[in-house]
Amino acid sequence: MTQTPARDSAIDPLRILLALSVIALHTGFPDAAPALVKQVLFNGLYRLAVPVFALISGYFFLAAMRGGRAGSSLRRIASLYGLWMVIYLPIWGPDLTGVWHLIRTVVFGYFHLWFLPGLLVGAVLVALLRRPMPVAVAAAAMATTGLTLQALVLAGVVDIPLDYYRNGLFTIFPFFALGWLLAHGVPELLRRHARPLAGLALLAVMVESLIWRWIAGGGWGVDMMLSLLVAAPLLFLAAQGVRGPWDGKRAASTAAFVYFIHVMIMICASRFGLEGDAKALAVMATCLGIGLWLGAPRRRPVLAFFT
Repeated sequence: MTQTPARDSAIDPLRILLALSVIALHTGFPDAAPALVKQVLFNGLYRLAVPVFALISGYFFLAAMRGGRAGSSLRRIASLYGLWMVIYLPIWGPDLTGVWHLIRTVVFGYFHLWFLPGLLVGAVLVALLRRPMPVAVAAAAMATTGLTLQALVLAGVVDIPLDYYRNGLFTIFPFFALGWLLAHGVPELLRRHARPLAGLALLAVMVESLIWRWIAGGGWGVDMMLSLLVAAPLLFLAAQGVRGPWDGKRAASTAAFVYFIHVMIMICASRFGLEGDAKALAVMATCLGIGLWLGAPRRRPVLAFFT
């Protein structure tokens, strides 16, 4: 039986918190933190954002499939991707070095927009496989492949461009599939203990981030972790069990807007001379402020257009 999260659950406010963590990641906040703390944050807890976003999308996609709206969902993802690639065109366009660079940028996406073509890949694969067992097997295989490639790169064994192992197939699809599988039903025992288990899973993410630091010899750039495959669904279930007075749809749209617009605001902040933690906090406040302002009833159609 499909369970649809109530829009008064903490899932949508969680999206806002995770969107802000993406800004923290991209601005290096907090700047003064020791190296090990930065590792645990930048290549640990902050990395939960994209997996949870993908998982939530997969969760809702089952209802779209059963309601005959899978095609419209795919078209919406594609149109959003096209819209934001055009918005960011003045930034990435001048840096193009040739036709192949253009093709690669369009296929994988500019900077943070890689999430949208990745989401499209995940949704298409789930729609094609359709049944839980093939989806689960394919997701496990792709996650394993992505983890293996990342380990080889960070260990210095091979030299593979980031886009070739952090993409829709190896990163987004496993989490999108997890959300889709969760929508089929969750054991009540797991749901009741989701909060303490989520806490343990977050601890596991921090520990694994330190292991990846050891593998990489102190380097950065961890995008996929085994513990994220456990922490993301548990965090989702824990948030699903919390109720509040918030407007879930507005929170979800605000989170998406914050994620999509933040790189542009970061660039503007740098042009105004802001750096370090001051830049991070200014970007967070600006993105969130604009998102909440657009979420007011009379301006909500504008926010919906961009998210």
